[in-house]
Amino acid sequence: MLEGIPEMIFFDAGETLIHPLPSFPELFSAVCADHGLNVDSNRIPGITRRLMGNIEERQEQGFTFTNKLEKSRRFWLDFYTGVVRELGYDREDGELPGALYRVFSRPSNYGAYHDVQDTLEELSGRGFRMGLISNFESWLDDLLGDLGIKRFFEVVIISGREGFEKPHPRIFELALERGGVEPQRALHVGDSPISDFGGASKAGMQAVLLDRWDRFPGFEGIRVTDLREIPPLLD
Repeated sequence: MLEGIPEMIFFDAGETLIHPLPSFPELFSAVCADHGLNVDSNRIPGITRRLMGNIEERQEQGFTFTNKLEKSRRFWLDFYTGVVRELGYDREDGELPGALYRVFSRPSNYGAYHDVQDTLEELSGRGFRMGLISNFESWLDDLLGDLGIKRFFEVVIISGREGFEKPHPRIFELALERGGVEPQRALHVGDSPISDFGGASKAGMQAVLLDRWDRFPGFEGIRVTDLREIPPLLD
């Protein structure tokens, strides 16, 4: 249970509010197939979670990649190269990682989850202040506007503009400072046990893990599988 009703609720963006269309594994698999690599899309989430877990540990110590275009491009090319190699892509021309980078950097390939609009509308209607804390390149700001959900957020903290990435404590501190709220009076909701739940908890905030695909059934903490479970937690 939550330890008191929060004054302000912060949300993660990627895989919490927004996602590639129709989904990351499906779009990833489609790009691979276009380049002659037929893969089992069910393997992709496990591979990406494992690789990203190593990166989250570095981010906590201050590593960043979203705040500079070329650094971001290099990071994602290396990341996608690692994923497709595990999926059996053994060519050295770099063509597939480059194609993946272009596809996942295109705002038109993203949409909001089915539960986002209703949840944000309800929380707004009940008078909750809301904000966003995301590890993302700066173009996320325009994407949120295009999807019609930026209007819900009083504070928008995007790592690509700040120079810190979750789970580094500074990015949470910036959100709290700009929201004018004490840590214990704030709640953060996100899909990563490390970057979102762990990072927010270490910053003194309350936290909820969004586990849409039941990947963390033994998680020790507050866990939901749908954003529409958040409002009842606040009753």
